[in-house]
Amino acid sequence: MPKHICILQTSFAKREDSIAYLKERIPDLRIDFITDSSLLTDVRAAGHPTEDVEARMTLYALAAEKMGADLIVNTCSTVGEVADRLDKITRVPVVKIDEPMARLAVKAGTKIALIATLPTTLGPSRRQIEKIGREQGKEMHCEEFLDQPAWEALSSGDPALHNKILMQSIRKLDEQGFDAIVMAQISMRALLPDLKDVKTPLLCSFYSGWDHVAELVEQLPEKE
Repeated sequence: MPKHICILQTSFAKREDSIAYLKERIPDLRIDFITDSSLLTDVRAAGHPTEDVEARMTLYALAAEKMGADLIVNTCSTVGEVADRLDKITRVPVVKIDEPMARLAVKAGTKIALIATLPTTLGPSRRQIEKIGREQGKEMHCEEFLDQPAWEALSSGDPALHNKILMQSIRKLDEQGFDAIVMAQISMRALLPDLKDVKTPLLCSFYSGWDHVAELVEQLPEKE
């Protein structure tokens, strides 16, 4: 019986790249998705995860357990702090896609730039880096950069302009002496091929996150 993961999403963004990346390493891996785009809408409206958001995340984690998942993966930083609490209500391990990236940020140094297009992403990402830093005896200094124009471009149906604005912002950060630039949304992975000229380490959760998930899956006992 193949090993099985369930991925919790807050958008219907392209799944094919994630599936292909995991399947290249674990060809017979079963991958299911639970997607609720209203989670992100509700958090943005309230400015933080509401009780209803937490209740729905709890239901999805329990549903993943009932589906027989061996691992639950949360891919949205905005609800990452809710995902931290899901371990208490399900017997299935819950992994956050951005935690390995946060650990790489702490390893890179103490002066970190965080860039996102949604304000609700920045706080959880910063707090996660600071928490890991404290665990390692390091005081982290994270500066948040909200690229609202990029979000507006994407919302108006212009992904090319969204990418152009973000890349301009990242190149400006490259000149400011940061130890690392954290691209706080997994979708920013699409920018990496066009940012090879950036000298500051660019951290994106796609590769570090899925590599970590693959390692955890490979460590799971074989299923009969």
